Amino acid sequence: MKKSWRRPVTYGLAVVAAAVAVPLSAGSASAASWHDIASGPAVYSNMAECESEIPKAKEHYQDATCTDVNGNITLWALY
Repeated sequence: MKKSWRRPVTYGLAVVAAAVAVPLSAGSASAASWHDIASGPAVYSNMAECESEIPKAKEHYQDATCTDVNGNITLWALY
């Protein structure tokens, strides 16, 4: 009786995919995350004011960005 190679190959590919996926998903749990470091109208009156702080924030953090949600401007830093 002739055996099909299709089933073992399919199982082999599934095992390889799982072996690659597990370390990738585990690594993302320890990945850097965004935190707001300054926000609100008392801190920033406009987006340009917040964006002017980005270079200084990048000296201390991996990355930085500003968001404006309904007039509440926030400086976010990537730890």
